Amino acid sequence: MKNFLFYFAVTGWTTGLIVHLLSIAEFDVTYKFPYIWILHVGIFVVWIPTVLNLMKNKELKEYQQSGILNRMNPIGLFRIIFKNTPSWLTVIALGGFIYAMINFMLFMTSQVGDPDIKNGQYILHNHGQLIKILTEQEFHHYKANEIRGFSGHWIAFYGVAAAVLFPYNSQINND
Repeated sequence: MKNFLFYFAVTGWTTGLIVHLLSIAEFDVTYKFPYIWILHVGIFVVWIPTVLNLMKNKELKEYQQSGILNRMNPIGLFRIIFKNTPSWLTVIALGGFIYAMINFMLFMTSQVGDPDIKNGQYILHNHGQLIKILTEQEFHHYKANEIRGFSGHWIAFYGVAAAVLFPYNSQINND
């Protein structure tokens, strides 16, 4: 089951990365593939087992019960969480997580409203308040920006899940 979840997470990460790169190129993926939002649900498919896996980790429990000064060092936490994960996958997972935070901040400062279609008209609104009427091209620009914000999170969550769920085999050298 762990192997399946690992490959599911890798598939989610890869799909999220492709969607993210397309959205950076201002391609509105949701226009051609509206079901891409199912990647939101897939996060729960891999994160529930990921969290359960971490909850069984004895080293992690000891770390959580250690002194506050010890817990302030995130490197120790990462060494425990990614103990059986190859270094390259750990770097990808943590890099994706850091990138997602930066991407989210950029998204929040660049997206002033939600693109929508009302009465056959493209609009940008914020909590129901009309900001402006959009052209079709502007609409797809805002939709691409919107999916960029979400796909950054997919990269982070699927990446960390893949790293934690990596199908470790004690016969494989970890470095």
